[in-house]
Amino acid sequence: MKTGFLTVAHVVVHCDGCGDRYSEIRYDQLCFASVNEAIAYITGRGAGVGWVYDGDKVLCDGCLASARCLDHGHTFPEPRRRLLGSKPDFRTCSVCGISETEIEE
Repeated sequence: MKTGFLTVAHVVVHCDGCGDRYSEIRYDQLCFASVNEAIAYITGRGAGVGWVYDGDKVLCDGCLASARCLDHGHTFPEPRRRLLGSKPDFRTCSVCGISETEIEE
């Protein structure tokens, strides 16, 4: 039985784009015994939550969406009709979630 303070080496996965730590539950941190085990997990399961390993970098769903919009442009829904005198509805990109008011020209 191990007791007391132990130093344990393990592998955690961080996004190469933004530095976010891979987790499936908020504030949870998955630890792997080796880099190969982490790669296998991200390749098999990580795609279900939007993370991708391309053989060189690990990217989270947010960085992938931002890269897609950078390459192909944002995708906004058609504007809705609004009642006279009502405040305008600001649309958000259906891919990356940025508001049209936040886009720099």
